[in-house]
Amino acid sequence: MVNMKLHRKNYLWSALCLLSFGCSGGKSPSGDTDQIELLVIQPEHFHAALVQKYKNTDIGPEVYLFADTSSSAEAYQKLIQQYNSRDDDPTDWKVISYYGNDFLEKAFVANTGNVVVLAGDNQRKIDFMAQSVQHGKDVFADKPLVINEEGYNKLSELFNANPAPLLYDIMTERYDIKNLIVKSLLNDTKFSGGINKDGSEAAVQFNSTHHFIKEVSGKPLIRPAMFYNTLQQGEGLVDVTTHYIDLVYWMFSSEQVIDVSKDLKLDSSFRWQTKLLKSDFERSTGLKQYPSMLKDAQTKNGDLAVYSNGKMAFSFKEIPVSIAVQWKVESLDNSGDQFSAQFDTKKFRLEIKPDEKGAMAVFVVPSKANNQFERELRQSLQSIKDLPGLDIIQGKEGYKIVIPQDLYLSHEDHFAKVLAQFVSYRRAKGLPDWEKSFMLAKYYLTTQALAKAKTIEYEKN
Repeated sequence: MVNMKLHRKNYLWSALCLLSFGCSGGKSPSGDTDQIELLVIQPEHFHAALVQKYKNTDIGPEVYLFADTSSSAEAYQKLIQQYNSRDDDPTDWKVISYYGNDFLEKAFVANTGNVVVLAGDNQRKIDFMAQSVQHGKDVFADKPLVINEEGYNKLSELFNANPAPLLYDIMTERYDIKNLIVKSLLNDTKFSGGINKDGSEAAVQFNSTHHFIKEVSGKPLIRPAMFYNTLQQGEGLVDVTTHYIDLVYWMFSSEQVIDVSKDLKLDSSFRWQTKLLKSDFERSTGLKQYPSMLKDAQTKNGDLAVYSNGKMAFSFKEIPVSIAVQWKVESLDNSGDQFSAQFDTKKFRLEIKPDEKGAMAVFVVPSKANNQFERELRQSLQSIKDLPGLDIIQGKEGYKIVIPQDLYLSHEDHFAKVLAQFVSYRRAKGLPDWEKSFMLAKYYLTTQALAKAKTIEYEKN
């Protein structure tokens, strides 16, 4: 019965090739055309769908989807249907899907799109990327692109090819209004005095807490079982950390090529587990039993122990940096995922943290009393291009920056911004050298941190 189904499926696929778009087997025109046709491969993470939350005049409505089974793409398909059927600003995506064990081979048989979207199995992602490049496709991929040293070596080979392919990871945090403000204040060295490299603590500190059970777009997020397999998903040291490392590069070396041998030094790295009950796994995935891939993560009690947490200390251009990422099962107080950051300059400390109402905000704390500080802060904020209306409120320790509501973008909106940047690079026929160096330096650091990490017991906040 299974063979008959596969035979019928392959017959229908062959007919679709002949009638709709041919099965030439040749390379996609890729950058030779401005019109983008999306090719979505094994979209096991919901970020694949966020790329399509809004219409984009540069992207055609037909999307080609290839996956091993329909369940692998179920969450993706549901979000696309939700976007197509919503009352406000509905999309009009037409998904042409193929499911089968030979999905990767079939994905490149025909002229099925020229931009590959990847979000899912982070272990296989680098091989999907290599196949895409081999067949003349550009790649727009969710982070992380690689999760170990072997993957990094493959990524380095791809980027060192001539001509270099267009590979771009989705670094959304560059478009967060708070990070834009922090970057501007840090680089106004007349006001900040420059970063303080000689403090007793790291000059730059990132701390974030995430949750396995959460909601996205108002609905419970169903995660694939793969998300709990760190051999496929990647450990905490190589996943979320990519965003914060990218911010460090972007804030302190914007549009400057990074030399890994001179600009980076890893000082220490650590990893530890998060424990989940079997009932937590069921709620998160909808599955009653663990798949075989999670055998090594199971405890004697039948629960899961996942190496999702990590912290690292490194220096970038002699700036000491600390990054810590922690995953919990669920936000019991409904506060959701949490993030904080601190930047010490010679004249003040910048903090990104929740305000008195729980909303994320930017705070500026002067290092010492200065009657001119408020005036200088206002002048620095007013000089930021494209961010009008910024104001400040003085508190007990310093100043809170008041950001007009219309300057805020949602997480989903950040995806649209990154997509627009990708389209811009595609029109320019490739990434600038500094972007390539950012990506290689970022994944060099994460994979080295994992390779050299010490395993420790659970750490309290």
